[in-house]
Amino acid sequence: MTALAVGPQPTWSAAAASAARRLAAVTAAGGLLGLLVGGVGGRMAMMLLARLNPDATGVISDDGFTMGQFTADTLDLLVTGTILGVLGGGIYFVLRGLMIGPRWFQVLSVSVGPAVVVGSQIVHTGGVDFTLDPPLLAIALFVLIPGIYAALLTVLAERWLNGVGPFATSRSWIAALPLLLWLPIAPLLGMLVVGLAACEAVRRTSRGSVLLAHPAGRWLVRGALFALFAVCLVDLVQHAVIVA
Repeated sequence: MTALAVGPQPTWSAAAASAARRLAAVTAAGGLLGLLVGGVGGRMAMMLLARLNPDATGVISDDGFTMGQFTADTLDLLVTGTILGVLGGGIYFVLRGLMIGPRWFQVLSVSVGPAVVVGSQIVHTGGVDFTLDPPLLAIALFVLIPGIYAALLTVLAERWLNGVGPFATSRSWIAALPLLLWLPIAPLLGMLVVGLAACEAVRRTSRGSVLLAHPAGRWLVRGALFALFAVCLVDLVQHAVIVA
């Protein structure tokens, strides 16, 4: 639980500048890992499945990408992975304060949660993606990818959020450059900024600061996230049983 601030609060401009630097750090980490883990990793997973299923080489996946071949679709996959990584970074930026327990548990919970939630949205019983042999390998790969992304994100983002890191010490305009990665999904960035501004406005009131600091609110959000995890886990298991 974060202690209540003592003494004068930072000005709105100072608070906004600090938030922008921190969001830029998480955005850079999310975009980079989205490119490498989601984009490159996703392409490698499809290549592996195509090698194990030669008849699937050249087949269009359910997401519109060509399996087993490096085509123009590869660039689309890398861009898509980067954008999704940026979005994941934004989600992590909002929820990182909810992490509890020792560091190993934080990394484990941050990785398993997205692996199950995202995996439940990816794994389905129709189409061609999960009709390849062995079917459980395809499921494992596309559950593992978001899990690895999230685990690495919490490590890299926290390193870049360090008070002596490059995003804290470089010039403001340089530190903010990664925020340009939000341009393809600018409306979501706008929603995030509005939400952060609203929370800051509430925090600056005496009653609001007490409410935001109360542990009950955080445990309520944790409970909602756990419920989402449980529902997605059941859905993922059901789809895996059908596919297998």
